Amino acid sequence: MSSITSTTASSTQRKQAVDNRADANNLKVVTVVATRGRGAEISEEISYTDTKVIGNGSFGVVYQAKIVHSNEQVAIKKVLQDKRFKNRELQIMKRLDHQNIVQLKFFFFSSGDK
Repeated sequence: MSSITSTTASSTQRKQAVDNRADANNLKVVTVVATRGRGAEISEEISYTDTKVIGNGSFGVVYQAKIVHSNEQVAIKKVLQDKRFKNRELQIMKRLDHQNIVQLKFFFFSSGDK
């Protein structure tokens, strides 16, 4: 499974490169500050585009998206928060490591639609 790697360019330079690519292709790019799913809790900016709904259920919606700098296809699960469960699914996914289970690469919190 491929992983997302960060470049040595500054945050401003990366954002400008992402904006330039998005303008050239007329794409909506979403940039979030995400925390790595495994290991040390390191945050970094992740930009994604080409978002479309691929599934939904009572606990959330799953989107397919493409990471801008690597062109990697990813799934983004937007979980409908219920304070009673205190992100139990996230806590479990952070600890899981099995070849037959999808790997949690990053997670982030948002108050918007996507």
